[in-house]
Amino acid sequence: MSFLFSACLALVLAGQDPGPGFLSQGPPVPPQLAQPNYRGYAAQDAESYVIEMTVLNSGGYQGNVAYRFRALAPLDHIYLDRALSPKWQTSFQSSSGTPLQVVASDYGVMVPVGRTLQVGETFEFRATFAGEEASGLHRQRNQHGETFFFSDHFSSQARSWLPCEDSNSDRASFEITLSVPAGWDAIGSGAWQELAKSADDASHGRIFHGKTASDIPPSLFAFTAGPYLRMPEDGDARFVPHFIFPQDKTKASQSLQYHAEWMEIMERTFGPYQYAKFTTIQIPTQWGGVEYPGNVWLSQRIFDYEGGGVSTMAHEFAHMWFGDAIGYAQWEDAWLSEGFASYFGPWLHEQAGGGPSLNSEMIGNRLRWRNATRARKLPVIWKDYKKPNDLFGSASANTYQKGSWVLHMLRQEIGDAAFFKGIAAFYQANLGQAVATQQLLDAMQVASGEDLGWFFEQWLERPGAPRLLVEEQPGSLLIRQTQDGALYRFKLRVAWVNADGKAEEQVVAITSAATVLAMGAGSHDWKLDPQAELLFVE
Repeated sequence: MSFLFSACLALVLAGQDPGPGFLSQGPPVPPQLAQPNYRGYAAQDAESYVIEMTVLNSGGYQGNVAYRFRALAPLDHIYLDRALSPKWQTSFQSSSGTPLQVVASDYGVMVPVGRTLQVGETFEFRATFAGEEASGLHRQRNQHGETFFFSDHFSSQARSWLPCEDSNSDRASFEITLSVPAGWDAIGSGAWQELAKSADDASHGRIFHGKTASDIPPSLFAFTAGPYLRMPEDGDARFVPHFIFPQDKTKASQSLQYHAEWMEIMERTFGPYQYAKFTTIQIPTQWGGVEYPGNVWLSQRIFDYEGGGVSTMAHEFAHMWFGDAIGYAQWEDAWLSEGFASYFGPWLHEQAGGGPSLNSEMIGNRLRWRNATRARKLPVIWKDYKKPNDLFGSASANTYQKGSWVLHMLRQEIGDAAFFKGIAAFYQANLGQAVATQQLLDAMQVASGEDLGWFFEQWLERPGAPRLLVEEQPGSLLIRQTQDGALYRFKLRVAWVNADGKAEEQVVAITSAATVLAMGAGSHDWKLDPQAELLFVE
């Protein structure tokens, strides 16, 4: 997607899309449409999207969407994000079907209300669409040569086919009626069912309907169809049989058996699961997995991963609580999703048994972060990204690995009881909402009874980590912080063997540039951070 403003003026449309690069003598494009917007529109609230879509046998798509928006301030236009494509055409109408004159740019659409809405008033309108593959819709063959259709909206691709307020800060209800070719099964967001077909539906093959009970942002709205095999997993009435490639039946049966135990652990520890169902779906996605609520997309080669992909499944299951049931309002807070899943996924896997230890995973996360040169120069809460994918690409080691380490170190700082109490309180107080890091800080301070602002500032808003240089002296260690910039405040566990051959260890509070740890004459074989509790660079 280009982020250059390619047209200073746009056509006033009568239900038509101008196409890329169109110039006219129409009104100037407003600032809201002059570049991609990822932060939402403060004066409006998307309440619902009701979609009808047909997947054509020819390979294209057609359908319509009914919108309902509510005014949060006096409002005479609705702004929608979009990514312009010459292969995708959209037109807009009033709720009664009258064509609407919209102003459009490569990045968005301004829909006239026709009057000024006052706070709390709603406005309904419609759009029709038709086209071929867009960047958020895919129809492609898997590794077995079979064709599958699926949406893949993460991180901001819903706008490629569905003009919408494509911001995590604005959650809405989604409903879809999806018609797919004969022989295909389908699944998507919300409570899901197949509809009875009428004579008029014969050409569509099969028709499915889904409706969300909990509001979600467009980035988490998902649906797919294809020649799937269904595989049940016992243990919870909310489980829908998984959607797998028939050729992977044997391998899948060995991996898809842990979700019931994970569900019990997560609900007991943090709070109730929020969605009508849970299932996983093999998808030819670019990602290892995607946490669509109640519908986890898994890589088409997931069952060939080490351990049968179970670690990835645990990560995505943790997302149902953190990232989905509680979202983040702005992309710079994405660590509230990915950092949480990168920590509680391994924690969950270890709790249920059979997986690698949490400490071994944290050691691996630390190594990956240390090797990410660019990420180490940026804070976790990085507000100067050009596009959301930067936080999952060039800065991903902060969003994922360092984010997991922030939680791990917070747990060491305040203790298990306060840590889990605070995370559960954070979850239960913010269900269904998009939040900021401040909400987590507030919950953890209440749970611990401590001022933790310093902790959040140094680990989330400052780039890097402590760089430690250790000098061995007779009977002691001199531990120095040598990083550029401000000093860090942290606890460091050191282990050693004393002169009598007995193992000893001590947790040292580091608050200055140089700290001396007395170990006693004849001590030897010292080791920093033997239990993997601190993110640092040597």
